[in-house]
Amino acid sequence: MSEPEQSDDPPQPTPEQYAARARRANKATRGALAGVLGLEAVITLLIPRAIALTSGLGGVRTSICIGLAVVLVLAAGLVRRPWGIGLGSVLQLAFLATGFFVGSLFLIGALFIAIWLRILLLRHEVVGSPGGFRMLAG
Repeated sequence: MSEPEQSDDPPQPTPEQYAARARRANKATRGALAGVLGLEAVITLLIPRAIALTSGLGGVRTSICIGLAVVLVLAAGLVRRPWGIGLGSVLQLAFLATGFFVGSLFLIGALFIAIWLRILLLRHEVVGSPGGFRMLAG
């Protein structure tokens, strides 16, 4: 009696398993993107407090910061929609513009944009989402 041959290669996933993995990876990356938007909202709400110790923002700039924070939180909840990533990509520029209120926020905005782009690149590699500028739209 001969023993059946054992191969060292693991079994290859089926197309259904690949599709299930892609769906899970898509949900995970969208969750990470929502987390980034949520963190940006918290930082945006901290801007008026940070400036209160110096010259202050005034009513209009404070309203802009609070409005941006609300929009960021709403966008975090909408990232799961097909157009949610595009909305989040546009809001990255709005967050970067808060650097005009406090110069150091240009650096923080650039860091968040780098994180956003890295997650989108990871999503492109794992899920197979569109690349290039189309990657920013979801």
